[in-house]
Amino acid sequence: MTRLSKKVIQVCKVNKHGEILFNKVMSPQKTKELLANSLPCVVAMEGCASFHYWARTAESFGHEVKGMAPKKVKPYICNQKMDANDAVGIAVASAQLGMTFCQVKTLSQQNIQAIQTSRKWFDRATTSLGNHIRALCFEYGATIPFGKKSLRESISYFISPESSHLPIPIKQLLMILWQQYQTTENHYQAITLQLKQLVNQSEPCKRLMKLEGVSYIGAAGLISCLGDGKSFKKGRHASVYVGLTPKQHSSGGKVVMVGIDKHGGR
Repeated sequence: MTRLSKKVIQVCKVNKHGEILFNKVMSPQKTKELLANSLPCVVAMEGCASFHYWARTAESFGHEVKGMAPKKVKPYICNQKMDANDAVGIAVASAQLGMTFCQVKTLSQQNIQAIQTSRKWFDRATTSLGNHIRALCFEYGATIPFGKKSLRESISYFISPESSHLPIPIKQLLMILWQQYQTTENHYQAITLQLKQLVNQSEPCKRLMKLEGVSYIGAAGLISCLGDGKSFKKGRHASVYVGLTPKQHSSGGKVVMVGIDKHGGR
Protein backbone atom coordinates (compact mmCIF):
# COMPACT_ATOMS: atom_id res chain seq x y z
CA MET A 1 0.00 0.00 0.00
CA THR A 2 1.58 3.26 -1.06
CA ARG A 3 1.17 6.97 -0.28
CA LEU A 4 2.48 8.92 -3.28
CA SER A 5 4.30 12.25 -3.12
CA LYS A 6 6.74 14.16 -5.33
CA LYS A 7 10.08 13.12 -3.83
CA VAL A 8 9.40 10.10 -1.60
CA ILE A 9 6.81 7.33 -1.37
CA GLN A 10 5.41 5.89 1.86
CA VAL A 11 5.17 2.12 1.47
CA CYS A 12 3.21 -0.02 3.93
CA LYS A 13 3.47 -3.78 3.36
CA VAL A 14 0.71 -5.92 4.87
CA ASN A 15 0.51 -9.72 4.80
CA LYS A 16 -2.62 -11.77 4.16
CA HIS A 17 -3.42 -11.84 7.90
CA GLY A 18 -3.55 -8.04 8.09
CA GLU A 19 -0.25 -7.70 9.93
CA ILE A 20 2.03 -4.78 9.03
CA LEU A 21 5.43 -6.09 7.91
CA PHE A 22 6.91 -2.62 7.45
CA ASN A 23 5.82 0.96 6.93
CA LYS A 24 8.64 3.15 5.67
CA VAL A 25 9.62 5.93 3.31
CA MET A 26 11.23 4.87 0.03
CA SER A 27 12.63 6.68 -2.97
CA PRO A 28 10.88 6.20 -6.33
CA GLN A 29 13.77 4.04 -7.56
CA LYS A 30 13.64 1.81 -4.47
CA THR A 31 9.87 1.52 -4.88
CA LYS A 32 10.31 0.29 -8.45
CA GLU A 33 12.86 -2.26 -7.26
CA LEU A 34 10.43 -3.44 -4.56
CA LEU A 35 7.65 -3.88 -7.11
CA ALA A 36 9.97 -5.72 -9.48
CA ASN A 37 11.28 -8.12 -6.81
CA SER A 38 7.95 -8.83 -5.08
CA LEU A 39 5.60 -11.68 -5.91
CA PRO A 40 2.32 -10.63 -7.57
CA CYS A 41 0.13 -8.98 -4.94
CA VAL A 42 -2.44 -6.21 -4.43
CA VAL A 43 -1.02 -2.69 -4.66
CA ALA A 44 -3.46 -0.12 -3.27
CA MET A 45 -3.00 3.61 -3.85
CA GLU A 46 -4.87 6.86 -3.56
CA GLY A 47 -6.01 8.30 -6.86
CA CYS A 48 -3.73 11.34 -6.60
CA ALA A 49 -0.99 12.84 -8.77
CA SER A 50 1.15 10.26 -10.67
CA PHE A 51 -1.28 7.47 -9.68
CA HIS A 52 -1.75 6.21 -13.25
CA TYR A 53 2.01 6.13 -13.88
CA TRP A 54 2.68 4.06 -10.76
CA ALA A 55 -0.36 1.90 -11.40
CA ARG A 56 0.89 1.01 -14.89
CA THR A 57 4.35 0.37 -13.44
CA ALA A 58 2.91 -2.01 -10.84
CA GLU A 59 0.78 -3.80 -13.44
CA SER A 60 3.82 -4.27 -15.65
CA PHE A 61 5.33 -6.39 -12.85
CA GLY A 62 2.18 -8.51 -12.56
CA HIS A 63 0.56 -6.81 -9.56
CA GLU A 64 -3.15 -6.05 -9.13
CA VAL A 65 -3.76 -2.33 -8.63
CA LYS A 66 -6.57 -0.90 -6.54
CA GLY A 67 -6.94 2.85 -6.79
CA MET A 68 -9.30 4.79 -4.53
CA ALA A 69 -10.43 8.39 -4.34
CA PRO A 70 -8.90 10.27 -1.36
CA LYS A 71 -12.36 11.03 0.07
CA LYS A 72 -13.03 7.28 0.31
CA VAL A 73 -9.76 6.63 2.11
CA LYS A 74 -10.08 9.48 4.61
CA PRO A 75 -12.62 7.75 6.96
CA TYR A 76 -10.15 4.89 7.52
CA ILE A 77 -7.20 7.08 8.55
CA CYS A 78 -6.67 7.04 12.31
CA ASN A 79 -4.64 9.31 14.55
CA GLN A 80 -2.87 12.39 13.24
CA LYS A 81 -2.29 13.37 9.62
CA MET A 82 1.01 11.90 8.42
CA ASP A 83 2.16 9.72 5.53
CA ALA A 84 2.64 6.62 7.68
CA ASN A 85 -0.94 6.80 8.97
CA ASP A 86 -2.22 7.55 5.47
CA ALA A 87 -0.54 4.40 4.11
CA VAL A 88 -2.17 2.27 6.82
CA GLY A 89 -5.53 3.89 6.06
CA ILE A 90 -5.13 3.02 2.37
CA ALA A 91 -4.43 -0.60 3.32
CA VAL A 92 -7.54 -0.76 5.52
CA ALA A 93 -9.76 0.95 2.94
CA SER A 94 -8.69 -1.38 0.12
CA ALA A 95 -9.93 -4.42 2.10
CA GLN A 96 -13.41 -3.02 2.88
CA LEU A 97 -16.54 -4.64 1.49
CA GLY A 98 -18.35 -2.49 -1.05
CA MET A 99 -15.33 -0.32 -1.78
CA THR A 100 -15.23 0.93 -5.37
CA PHE A 101 -11.95 1.33 -7.22
CA CYS A 102 -11.01 3.61 -10.09
CA GLN A 103 -9.70 2.30 -13.37
CA VAL A 104 -6.10 2.72 -14.46
CA LYS A 105 -5.72 4.90 -17.52
CA THR A 106 -3.65 3.63 -20.40
CA LEU A 107 -0.83 5.77 -21.76
CA SER A 108 -2.95 6.82 -24.78
CA GLN A 109 -5.84 7.80 -22.48
CA GLN A 110 -3.55 9.88 -20.33
CA ASN A 111 -2.03 11.56 -23.40
CA ILE A 112 -5.47 12.63 -24.62
CA GLN A 113 -6.45 13.81 -21.15
CA ALA A 114 -3.25 15.84 -20.76
CA ILE A 115 -3.75 17.59 -24.11
CA GLN A 116 -7.44 18.21 -23.38
CA THR A 117 -6.87 19.72 -19.93
CA SER A 118 -4.01 21.87 -21.27
CA ARG A 119 -6.29 23.08 -24.06
CA LYS A 120 -8.86 24.13 -21.47
CA TRP A 121 -6.16 25.96 -19.51
CA PHE A 122 -5.06 27.96 -22.55
CA ASP A 123 -8.71 28.76 -23.33
CA ARG A 124 -9.26 30.11 -19.81
CA ALA A 125 -5.95 32.00 -19.94
CA THR A 126 -6.94 33.67 -23.22
CA THR A 127 -10.32 34.69 -21.82
CA SER A 128 -8.75 35.97 -18.60
CA LEU A 129 -6.15 38.04 -20.42
CA GLY A 130 -8.77 39.46 -22.78
CA ASN A 131 -10.93 40.51 -19.83
CA HIS A 132 -7.90 42.11 -18.17
CA ILE A 133 -7.19 44.16 -21.31
CA ARG A 134 -10.85 45.26 -21.53
CA ALA A 135 -10.90 46.28 -17.86
CA LEU A 136 -7.64 48.21 -18.23
CA CYS A 137 -8.95 50.16 -21.20
CA PHE A 138 -12.28 50.80 -19.49
CA GLU A 139 -10.47 52.51 -16.60
CA TYR A 140 -9.41 55.14 -19.15
CA GLY A 141 -12.83 55.49 -20.71
CA ALA A 142 -12.12 53.20 -23.68
CA THR A 143 -14.87 50.59 -24.07
CA ILE A 144 -14.23 47.37 -26.00
CA PRO A 145 -17.27 45.31 -27.12
CA PHE A 146 -17.43 41.57 -26.45
CA GLY A 147 -15.89 39.14 -28.89
CA LYS A 148 -12.40 38.36 -30.11
CA LYS A 149 -12.90 40.28 -33.35
CA SER A 150 -13.93 43.44 -31.49
CA LEU A 151 -10.98 43.06 -29.13
CA ARG A 152 -8.55 42.71 -32.01
CA GLU A 153 -9.91 45.74 -33.88
CA SER A 154 -10.13 47.93 -30.75
CA ILE A 155 -6.60 47.17 -29.54
CA SER A 156 -5.17 47.83 -33.00
CA TYR A 157 -6.77 51.28 -32.89
CA PHE A 158 -5.98 52.15 -29.25
CA ILE A 159 -2.26 51.36 -29.53
CA SER A 160 -1.86 53.14 -32.88
CA PRO A 161 -0.09 56.55 -32.94
CA GLU A 162 -3.28 58.19 -34.26
CA SER A 163 -5.27 57.28 -31.14
CA SER A 164 -5.36 59.74 -28.24
CA HIS A 165 -7.63 57.73 -25.91
CA LEU A 166 -4.80 56.27 -23.84
CA PRO A 167 -1.54 57.66 -22.39
CA ILE A 168 1.72 56.49 -23.94
CA PRO A 169 2.75 54.33 -20.91
CA ILE A 170 -0.58 52.50 -21.10
CA LYS A 171 -0.17 52.00 -24.84
CA GLN A 172 3.22 50.42 -24.19
CA LEU A 173 1.67 48.19 -21.55
CA LEU A 174 -1.14 47.18 -23.91
CA MET A 175 1.40 46.24 -26.58
CA ILE A 176 3.01 43.78 -24.15
CA LEU A 177 -0.36 42.39 -23.03
CA TRP A 178 -1.57 42.07 -26.61
CA GLN A 179 1.56 40.19 -27.65
CA GLN A 180 1.01 37.81 -24.74
CA TYR A 181 -2.65 37.41 -25.74
CA GLN A 182 -1.73 36.55 -29.34
CA THR A 183 0.94 34.07 -28.17
CA THR A 184 -1.52 32.36 -25.84
CA GLU A 185 -4.16 32.25 -28.57
CA ASN A 186 -1.68 30.70 -31.01
CA HIS A 187 -0.74 28.05 -28.45
CA TYR A 188 -4.43 27.30 -27.92
CA GLN A 189 -4.96 26.82 -31.66
CA ALA A 190 -1.88 24.57 -31.90
CA ILE A 191 -3.04 22.35 -29.02
CA THR A 192 -6.55 22.18 -30.52
CA LEU A 193 -5.04 20.97 -33.79
CA GLN A 194 -2.92 18.43 -31.89
CA LEU A 195 -6.03 17.11 -30.12
CA LYS A 196 -7.90 16.78 -33.43
CA GLN A 197 -5.03 14.84 -34.99
CA LEU A 198 -4.76 12.52 -31.99
CA VAL A 199 -8.50 11.85 -31.98
CA ASN A 200 -8.56 11.19 -35.73
CA GLN A 201 -5.81 8.58 -35.26
CA SER A 202 -7.83 6.73 -32.61
CA GLU A 203 -10.25 4.10 -33.89
CA PRO A 204 -12.47 4.20 -30.75
CA CYS A 205 -12.70 7.99 -31.08
CA LYS A 206 -13.74 7.66 -34.72
CA ARG A 207 -16.56 5.32 -33.71
CA LEU A 208 -17.69 7.71 -30.99
CA MET A 209 -17.76 10.65 -33.42
CA LYS A 210 -20.27 8.74 -35.56
CA LEU A 211 -22.79 9.24 -32.74
CA GLU A 212 -25.11 12.22 -33.02
CA GLY A 213 -23.81 15.26 -31.17
CA VAL A 214 -20.33 13.86 -30.45
CA SER A 215 -17.42 15.85 -31.89
CA TYR A 216 -13.69 15.41 -31.40
CA ILE A 217 -13.87 17.17 -28.01
CA GLY A 218 -16.63 14.90 -26.72
CA ALA A 219 -14.93 11.80 -28.10
CA ALA A 220 -11.66 12.77 -26.43
CA GLY A 221 -13.42 13.33 -23.12
CA LEU A 222 -15.23 9.98 -23.25
CA ILE A 223 -12.13 8.00 -24.19
CA SER A 224 -9.93 9.65 -21.57
CA CYS A 225 -12.57 9.08 -18.89
CA LEU A 226 -14.13 5.70 -19.75
CA GLY A 227 -11.46 3.99 -21.84
CA ASP A 228 -12.70 0.81 -23.50
CA GLY A 229 -15.59 0.54 -21.03
CA LYS A 230 -14.59 -2.90 -19.76
CA SER A 231 -14.28 -1.57 -16.22
CA PHE A 232 -18.06 -1.09 -16.04
CA LYS A 233 -20.61 -3.91 -15.79
CA LYS A 234 -23.39 -1.86 -17.38
CA GLY A 235 -24.04 1.49 -18.98
CA ARG A 236 -25.55 2.85 -15.78
CA HIS A 237 -22.25 2.39 -13.96
CA ALA A 238 -20.46 4.36 -16.67
CA SER A 239 -23.09 7.12 -16.40
CA VAL A 240 -22.50 7.38 -12.67
CA TYR A 241 -18.72 7.46 -13.19
CA VAL A 242 -18.83 10.44 -15.56
CA GLY A 243 -21.38 12.25 -13.36
CA LEU A 244 -24.53 12.02 -15.51
CA THR A 245 -26.70 10.88 -12.62
CA PRO A 246 -27.89 12.99 -9.67
CA LYS A 247 -26.55 12.58 -6.17
CA GLN A 248 -28.68 10.59 -3.77
CA HIS A 249 -29.31 11.32 -0.08
CA SER A 250 -31.85 8.69 0.96
CA SER A 251 -32.77 7.23 4.33
CA GLY A 252 -35.63 5.32 5.96
CA GLY A 253 -37.10 4.25 2.64
CA LYS A 254 -37.40 7.86 1.45
CA VAL A 255 -35.53 8.49 -1.79
CA VAL A 256 -34.11 11.99 -2.17
CA MET A 257 -32.32 12.98 -5.40
CA VAL A 258 -30.42 16.27 -5.09
CA GLY A 259 -29.78 16.92 -8.78
CA ILE A 260 -26.72 17.32 -10.96
CA ASP A 261 -24.41 20.28 -10.42
CA LYS A 262 -22.04 21.95 -12.90
CA HIS A 263 -19.30 19.51 -11.83
CA GLY A 264 -21.26 16.55 -13.17
CA GLY A 265 -22.85 15.56 -9.87
CA ARG A 266 -19.54 14.34 -8.43
